[in-house]
Amino acid sequence: MAKKHLLLLILFLSIINLSQQLQYSQSQTLLKLQQLLGYPSTLTTLSSTKDLCNIEPTQYLTLVCYEDNLTQLHVVGNKNEFTTLPQDFNSYTLFSTLSTLSSLKVLSLVSLGLWGPLPETIAQLSSLEILNITSNYFSGVIPFHLSYLNNLQSLVLDDNNFNGEIPNLGSLQGLVVLSMKKNFLSGNLPNSLNELVTLRVLDLSNNQLFGELPHLHNLVNLQVLHLENNTLGPHFPSLPTKLVSLVIRNNSFRLVVPSNISSFYQLQKLDLSLNGFVGPFLPSLLSLPSINYLDVSSNKFIGMLFKNFSCNDDLHFVNLSSNYLKGELPSCLRPKKTKVILYGGNCLSNVKQNQHSYSFCSNEALAVNITPHQEQKHKGTANKTVFVSSSLGVVGVLIVAVVIFVVNEVHKKSVMKKTSMSTLEDVIQNEDKEKTTARSIVEHIIKKVPDKEAVKTLTKSIKEQIVIRVGNRRHVRRPSRSIIEHVSSVNTAKLLTDARCISETMKMGTGIPAYRTFALDQLKEATNNFDESSLISEGPLGQIYKGVLSDGMNITIRGMKIRKKHSPQAYMHHVELISKLRHSHLVSSLGHSFDCNQEDSSVNTIFLIFEFVQDKSLRSRVSVSNGERLCWTQRIAATIGVVKGVQFLHTGIVPGLYSNNLKITDILLDNNHNVKISSYNLPIYAENKRMVNNGTSVGVKGNLQARINDGDKNDVYDIGVILLEIILGRPIMFHNEVGILKDLLHVSIKTDDIARRSIVDPFVHKECSDESLMKMMEICVRCLSSEPNERPSVEDILWNLQFAAQVQNSWKRETNDHRDSPKSSSRET
Repeated sequence: MAKKHLLLLILFLSIINLSQQLQYSQSQTLLKLQQLLGYPSTLTTLSSTKDLCNIEPTQYLTLVCYEDNLTQLHVVGNKNEFTTLPQDFNSYTLFSTLSTLSSLKVLSLVSLGLWGPLPETIAQLSSLEILNITSNYFSGVIPFHLSYLNNLQSLVLDDNNFNGEIPNLGSLQGLVVLSMKKNFLSGNLPNSLNELVTLRVLDLSNNQLFGELPHLHNLVNLQVLHLENNTLGPHFPSLPTKLVSLVIRNNSFRLVVPSNISSFYQLQKLDLSLNGFVGPFLPSLLSLPSINYLDVSSNKFIGMLFKNFSCNDDLHFVNLSSNYLKGELPSCLRPKKTKVILYGGNCLSNVKQNQHSYSFCSNEALAVNITPHQEQKHKGTANKTVFVSSSLGVVGVLIVAVVIFVVNEVHKKSVMKKTSMSTLEDVIQNEDKEKTTARSIVEHIIKKVPDKEAVKTLTKSIKEQIVIRVGNRRHVRRPSRSIIEHVSSVNTAKLLTDARCISETMKMGTGIPAYRTFALDQLKEATNNFDESSLISEGPLGQIYKGVLSDGMNITIRGMKIRKKHSPQAYMHHVELISKLRHSHLVSSLGHSFDCNQEDSSVNTIFLIFEFVQDKSLRSRVSVSNGERLCWTQRIAATIGVVKGVQFLHTGIVPGLYSNNLKITDILLDNNHNVKISSYNLPIYAENKRMVNNGTSVGVKGNLQARINDGDKNDVYDIGVILLEIILGRPIMFHNEVGILKDLLHVSIKTDDIARRSIVDPFVHKECSDESLMKMMEICVRCLSSEPNERPSVEDILWNLQFAAQVQNSWKRETNDHRDSPKSSSRET
């Protein structure tokens, strides 16, 4: 027995010795780093600091450890004090030194004035997940050895002097962010980009790239694509449909924009300006469900605009300037205080500011180039007059005659019939099936044309477009003009640096204070020393308190007892992820605090601080008889908020949070009816749940492993249950109710309007349009499918809900207009 104890003692002492050696080795590396950079001075204290992992973070230096291993190193230059590198600085020595930090996952060296090539030894940092060397003077080619970093999630090389071609990075199958903007990169984009299927952000703007873009349709997760200020083109690239921000301004694109861009339902920002795009402007871009920024200026778009075109209400910037657009500026684009609308340099008739004559756009439109693929084989001659051959002219005249005949015939019939508005979904379905005839297309357009004069104008426009399409077969490209642009001063490096903060479109909650570490005394003061009067609830995982900070801000404090005690650094990887959970539709994290044992500094309790939202659950506003009830429009908006919050949990952080066990009672509403998800799958809680419940999770439906495997689809099912209660207006208390009520909805979808409304919450059944109700019911039934793989994606749900909101708003406007009309008033009298 004594020998056994002796062996254990020797083993324990050896572990301590190894840990001390590791600390010493890492400290020596950081001391050498300070000597190489001459910065920051904080690192010089390491010689007298026993534990480098306990150095307080500053805006210039942050060290993060996990189990005594240094995992994150952030060094940021001081913008207010210019720091000169030592004369003997060498980038090879720098990265050879860093390569000894074998556990390093995040390396950020920003604004330090580093110069020289990026050495091949970067590949020795095999654990690296995030590399950010923004705003330095690195030069030379980007080494292909970066492709050996198989764990890399975020690669940010912005604002350096890199040149040459972009290397093949197709082996980085986990890459989420790739940003190389503001360098001197040249050549074609490599085809290997299409292999980066996990990519969400691709920013190669402000370089010297040229040539055709490779197909990017395999990048099904791509949300941000910025390629502005290059010479790419001429063909519009093949793109995935989940894009949220697409900026390709100031390139050499000069052909037609494909119509399928109208199906990019998550697109919020689209900038095609300063190119040579030709062909008809797509009015559907103005009414995309998510669009808020649209710039198509300085192109050669043609076509007619009409007053009654519809726009997304969220559009705050539209620039149609310097094209060949005719007709009338849509009423929805009239400038307002909250909008910037630019339209000069066209031929619009109902505005006076900087418009050309109608004939200018008619004549200039004849010179629009829709160049065939073969054109690149020949060198063009500038400023040639375009002639249409007699044979092609005959074909054009015949086509025009057919189109005019169809237009006139359809208009005659449209006078006799009541005009019915086709839905966006109908048009899309027809396009997908490729069964839309020329007659049906024209009929759909003419239904929106107000009078005979407008029909004549439209016919003339169609004739011009056909002549252009025929004549352009003989056109050659004009020489591209030189454009000088002031580069935006907005710094998006921070956005792209962190793979957990991937997109400006995730809409981080505005007005939320910055995430920070709280002192335990602050929390005691906020809760009157955790008095029972501050206790909100208590469960197996800990207590939840309401607190009031010294500045008057209300907070929620979630305390969790730690069963297996470690140093604070052991929990930092969890805390780091929780710090990213900040979104307008989540009860967002504000900070954390550790209650540590005074003797060994191990953690007894972790306190997580969140926003405080008044406890008004979504259930209390849709299915409880007493109290204020949400109207139908508010219910759709609330559901959209829930889905956006879930979308952020899945894709806004890495790794995403799935199987969040969503419940309508955990969806809270603030005073502005803005929904916030108050309970989701916090990783640190999930770990404790498994310890407390021996492998089963409280409140989780079904087998835990099954929910982990189908995490995203489980959240979709939970969204379906919430939708069910919102539609029916009755609490769903038992799981076996869901199947019965789903079948009820499924049957009612196939019946008439009266039968459908008979099962809807009586409080709202008269105020919802049949189309929006149908859409809500259909997506609800799909979410509740018994087969996970048959349930829709979160993005699919979001689009359907936004569509339901649009048709509901249109129906309300039409209903109100009808009530306010003189005929309606006289009938009522």
